Amino acid sequence: MVNGVPHSGPSTATMPNPIVALPDGRAGDIRSADTQPIGFGRAPHIRIAPPPVETAVVRVLRRQRSHLVVGTLLAGSADHLSDRAAKAWATRRLVASRLLPWRLLDEADPAGGWHTTSGLLVERYALYRHPGGWRLLGEVSWAARPRIATDEVAQAWADDVLRLDGPLGWSRATDAPGATTWYAEDGG
Repeated sequence: MVNGVPHSGPSTATMPNPIVALPDGRAGDIRSADTQPIGFGRAPHIRIAPPPVETAVVRVLRRQRSHLVVGTLLAGSADHLSDRAAKAWATRRLVASRLLPWRLLDEADPAGGWHTTSGLLVERYALYRHPGGWRLLGEVSWAARPRIATDEVAQAWADDVLRLDGPLGWSRATDAPGATTWYAEDGG
């Protein structure tokens, strides 16, 4: 018996007692209580949006004076930010909780962009100035530029580094001083 009401079931020592004494002395079972808060109407039905349609992944290949960089486009800034402001913007955009400090991709080429790595040295990112603002890349690889880096050589290197099923169809973008950039869509 619990509070004068016959009760059978598991020991109340291990489970909360669902039987409570009501103010008028009767026993009540809270398992059948209305859980709607008093004074509030029913919660509106929330429609959940369908999952987003898969979009293509945009790959970026950039040939600088002294190096080649390839990666996945994560974000772009239309603002003409200073180097410091751009690095702060990029850091906020990245999900990684801990990043190493941003460093130049190549000390001899300050206009070549910046790179950072996640604190666990797993994820690599690059940031570079583009004629319309800044571009942030993820899944980055870079290498010293070969002496003769024709468009075909640079694109073949990128395709090899990305390890995709086949070569991508690279499209040349607006060039920045000292750099050539290509974009390609990959089905993801």
